[in-house]
Amino acid sequence: MKAYRLFDWQTPPRLVDIPIPEPGSGQVRLKVAGNGLCQSDLHMIHDWTESPPHINVTLPQTIGHEIGGWVDKAGPGVSGWDKGRAALVTLAGCGHCDACLRGWNNYCRGKPIQPGIGMDGGLAEYVLVPVGCLVPCDGLDPAEGAPLTDAGLSSYHAVRRVAPVLLPGSVAVVIGAGGLGHLAVAALKAVTPAEVIAVDPSPDARALALQSGADRAVEPGDDTLPRHDAAAVLDFVGAAVTLQSAFDMIRPQGHVVMVGRGSGELPFTHRSMPYGATLSTTFGGTKAELSEL
Repeated sequence: MKAYRLFDWQTPPRLVDIPIPEPGSGQVRLKVAGNGLCQSDLHMIHDWTESPPHINVTLPQTIGHEIGGWVDKAGPGVSGWDKGRAALVTLAGCGHCDACLRGWNNYCRGKPIQPGIGMDGGLAEYVLVPVGCLVPCDGLDPAEGAPLTDAGLSSYHAVRRVAPVLLPGSVAVVIGAGGLGHLAVAALKAVTPAEVIAVDPSPDARALALQSGADRAVEPGDDTLPRHDAAAVLDFVGAAVTLQSAFDMIRPQGHVVMVGRGSGELPFTHRSMPYGATLSTTFGGTKAELSEL
């Protein structure tokens, strides 16, 4: 089969022929329908000089972790996954750490597993998947669903983090309305009663935000943006200027979620944010949230 494999750090992957793998105990083989390309894949290719210790990537490896496909063959001990069933692939936690026991597999403190990160991924014709990584997507084209496993899930998880503070009459602001941000706009409108404002310098991104359901889409620094009145701000950029903007907009007891990894830094003091406001980061989303999505 064809596979897109990384052989050395900071060198382009190569499309090569490798044998079709056989599923082992607790695995299924998926026929890949589609695989999204993530910023993390680009970091792995261009920036890494060695494997991070918590991932344990051994080269060569087939890249790609935003995977959708159809079950082609189930390994020993696997039931409920008949040939031809559509499925998406997500991260599986260790199952016994405190995070996993509370349903937060994306914050696993043990040894999480996911095809494409530490094991061969989905930029191939077939991929082996531990059964714990599978989420059924009956009725959904798995090629279209593949980007939901990361881009969609990361956005939806951030929305779920702030949903408790988004009551009727509240305001939520999305900074950065690109690939992930516009999905957050759609999720906010779907699961909360909040007014949703998108902020982006790009006219195309603002138009996309409006198409995704935003009540308003404005440029950064717009005079109509809330001043210490937003219940939630989701920052999909993560630069110093966007973090400062989030701090300026959030209300007391509001919630700022930093999703973007722009490496922005700000001094933080007792008065950096209104009293009771919280700032958190996120990583991916839970298996249950992918099922909801």
